[in-house]
Amino acid sequence: MFLEAIESGSDRACRRSHVLMTAMLMTPAGAASVRIRDISTQGAQLWSDSPVPTDCDAILKRGTFFAAGKIVWCSERSIGVKFYRELRTRNSSRPSIRGPSRHAASQPRPPTNA
Repeated sequence: MFLEAIESGSDRACRRSHVLMTAMLMTPAGAASVRIRDISTQGAQLWSDSPVPTDCDAILKRGTFFAAGKIVWCSERSIGVKFYRELRTRNSSRPSIRGPSRHAASQPRPPTNA
């Protein structure tokens, strides 16, 4: 779940939600376990104990959430990912990275024609 702490006073184009969640980052070099430090509708800052290549495509995965993007910078343990598509939000300040709700999963599916 997102913490209520939202960065304030930033000159960034969109607000970031400060979170501490585990996730997987998949790159051409393989998968790495990461922690999401903060996230916005346009990107995320991650922490990783494993080295991650810079300037490559990546997929950030947490449960049923997937976001494709590009690794735009790396430092010793921090990683910056810019998403290719803006994440949808449930309100104006926080991106939604939760999976589908139980209500949505319980809806009957229409029959498929085989």
